[in-house]
This record gives sequence, C-alpha cells and structure tokens, in this order.
Amino acid sequence: MSAQPAAQQADDLSPELEIEAEINDLVAEHGSERAAIRALLHDLTVLMEDADRSTSRGFLRGFFSAGARPMAVDDEP
Repeated sequence: MSAQPAAQQADDLSPELEIEAEINDLVAEHGSERAAIRALLHDLTVLMEDADRSTSRGFLRGFFSAGARPMAVDDEP
C-alpha cells in the first residue's frame, strides 16, 4: 500500500478496481475463495433473518418480506 490516506486511495480507484480489491481482501482474510463465499453467504443469511425478526409487522403489514412468510389472515391465530 502507499502512504496516501485511505479515503484518497478509495477515490483514486475505479469501481471495478475497488471491487477487485475487496475480493482480494476477503480471499486473503478467509484463506480461499470457497471460504470467502461461505462467509458471505452466512452473513447474508444472518442479515436477512435479523431484518425479518426486528421489523414491525404492524407497521409494514407484511410488505418487508412478502414472499418469505405466509401472510396472516384475520380469522387465523
């Protein structure tokens, strides 16, 4: 890495190069491409489950995850 501040380095990178740098960092952190993909999929799953649990059903009335769970019917518990 160069001696430039991190914010300036990020500004110098094109979006494609920035994504490549993030991919390289992930692979280096996890040791292999397969382990990096596994970690990303795990993170996405945890984020989706957490967002679904912490969302008020009364306010959104099921629109947040319309396909993820069946809609409640007024006559059913």
